[in-house]
Amino acid sequence: MPRPVLRALVAVFVLVAVGAIVVTLSRLDWGVVAVLFTRRDPGQIALLLGGSLLTSMAGLSFGFLAWRVVLLESGPPVSEPRVVRIFFVGFLSKYVPGRVPGIIAITKVATANGVTFARLISTAALVMSLVLLSGFTVGLLAGVQMLGAQAAWLAGAAVLIVLVLVRPQIVTQGSALLLRLLRRPSAAKAVSVRGVRLAVAWQSLSWVVTGLHLWPLAIAMGAPPSRSLALCVGAFTLATTIGIASVIIPDGIGVREAVLAAALSLVLPAPAAAVVAVASRLVSTVGEILLGAVALGTAEYLIRRRPRGLSGVQALDGESAGV
Repeated sequence: MPRPVLRALVAVFVLVAVGAIVVTLSRLDWGVVAVLFTRRDPGQIALLLGGSLLTSMAGLSFGFLAWRVVLLESGPPVSEPRVVRIFFVGFLSKYVPGRVPGIIAITKVATANGVTFARLISTAALVMSLVLLSGFTVGLLAGVQMLGAQAAWLAGAAVLIVLVLVRPQIVTQGSALLLRLLRRPSAAKAVSVRGVRLAVAWQSLSWVVTGLHLWPLAIAMGAPPSRSLALCVGAFTLATTIGIASVIIPDGIGVREAVLAAALSLVLPAPAAAVVAVASRLVSTVGEILLGAVALGTAEYLIRRRPRGLSGVQALDGESAGV
């Protein structure tokens, strides 16, 4: 494709993505912020909201590290800025209406930065399996309180996580089998035992830290701090994991809020629990967009700082080698 045409298509996609993000932000229920400020001293609420936002962004960063481990283990080296570029372009593409434009964008960005389609889809398949297994496992913190003995089905995920830590080859072989059944190519290099275990650790930490963002919001609405801590971490993780599993619903909208409200009703009145669930969506979305924008901006700056006089291929090879 001629370079001017390619640049025009990239510009159009960026404009569409920015427009979609602006529309998403405009559709959020910002009224919950006013509700929160009526509950406590404004200074306290500002600190709780700020802590919630920073915690949400930190949790997403740990999720990126889990994805990074799998990607780097499954093929030739890729420079850190380009890894960041690939991940966050794909992450922010979810706000673009329809899945096809986002898939095309992440595939093009990945291949242009030294990651084949087979490697990209193998990474996605492996990471998604770890996301779901670790999510349902951490979700036990709330599932046991919500469901009692009926939460036994969640324990299956915990058993599988332990099995994966003992025998990491199971998850890599399972992902490869799934890709063969779907007639999709797999990466040329399998992820190592250490890589799978490290990815499980990062993703589990991501769930715990991300779930912590719900705790300050619940406290702001009057939840008892000690009793609500584990519940908030488990509730957010369980609600988000169920939302991810509900593939027909974009980003689990509605499903996540329903599960969150049901869990939080154990420590809050139903109306207050609903406010926290809506506020969680607001904080999570703003945190995702802020982190994505900062990460992409930093990555683009570092990539474009490459020494003058190098060709694109030479620069990519140099960055891949750590230069």
